[in-house]
Amino acid sequence: MKSFQTTKRNNEIKEKIVKWLLFSATAVTILTTFAILFSIVFEAIEFFKLQSFWYFITGTEWSPGVEGAKFGAVGIFAGTFMITFIAMAVALPIGVMSAVYLSEYAGHGVRNIFKPMLEILAGIPTVVYGFFAALTVAPLIVNIANTLGIDAAFNSALASGIVMGIMIIPIISSLSDD
Repeated sequence: MKSFQTTKRNNEIKEKIVKWLLFSATAVTILTTFAILFSIVFEAIEFFKLQSFWYFITGTEWSPGVEGAKFGAVGIFAGTFMITFIAMAVALPIGVMSAVYLSEYAGHGVRNIFKPMLEILAGIPTVVYGFFAALTVAPLIVNIANTLGIDAAFNSALASGIVMGIMIIPIISSLSDD
């Protein structure tokens, strides 16, 4: 009888320790999230004391490293929308067509091979795609543009958009297939 009570008491102690550890992990996660949030909010408040919010939203000049720095974000917004448009122009047709092929035309064996491959591609970190863009896609675009007589830079929106499109093809394909 004593061994049963001792075992029960030991299990209760172990459960309390595990509950305390899980609560501590949860508390650390929540506190870290709030610390990040407050850090961003306080830095934003300090930033907008130096730069007006209206100029940030509507300004066209971005020159942070000079005396009298200016932080107009219109160019950044426009670049983001341009890259998004290019990425969607690449990813939507390819993703939807691959989903239609896999769901309607591909045989069972082909689907069993390519569906998991698409899921694996969706898990590749964005850093790897960025490295791929910098080493492969951007030089290829610059070379093609130079042969056509067009002056292109290695940090063009076209290279970024194409690689982002490649990056989201598996997600669009999986969503379309589902």
